Amino acid sequence: PNPFMRKEAIAYQRKLASDPAVYGRIRREPFEPPAYMALGAPDSADMILTFLNMHDFMYANVHGGVTDVIIDRFFRNAFQTLKPGGILGVVAHRAAASMSVTQSFKLARLPQAFVIEQAEQAGFRLAGTSNISANSKDPRNIPVFDLPPTLAQGSKDRAKYEAIGPADDMTLRFVKPAINGE
Repeated sequence: PNPFMRKEAIAYQRKLASDPAVYGRIRREPFEPPAYMALGAPDSADMILTFLNMHDFMYANVHGGVTDVIIDRFFRNAFQTLKPGGILGVVAHRAAASMSVTQSFKLARLPQAFVIEQAEQAGFRLAGTSNISANSKDPRNIPVFDLPPTLAQGSKDRAKYEAIGPADDMTLRFVKPAINGE
């Protein structure tokens, strides 16, 4: 029912339909956090990928307290949906390691150690990291949407943000342990 989510889902479906040879084996599942977060039947998927939305799974209450209930639900649902040995790929905007989750998610970022901890609490094993989406020019303490490509501040500090480039992103690979623990 969310218009933004519906628009994004339609655009994604068009992308998948554009090249069946490449995208023909992808199975889509409805997903609209926090209301609906099922990812598929238990032990039904070989791989689940999520891009640049970990911060969307964090919420603040009216008192400024932050809850990780939604991110916990995401990781537990992913764990349940993946087959033993299945892969969970996560790309997320990285916050400074010293920044609290309370501060960072408001910038559309999370500390990498927090994301890893959340996945491991759900049962995943960290199988690898990559710097493919890293950006050492990003100070990790400014809102992601101020940086390219969004440039939410418009002309204000545009040259500064363009010089930094896109947000520094973490790329993480998790594995659901096989039955024998590997």
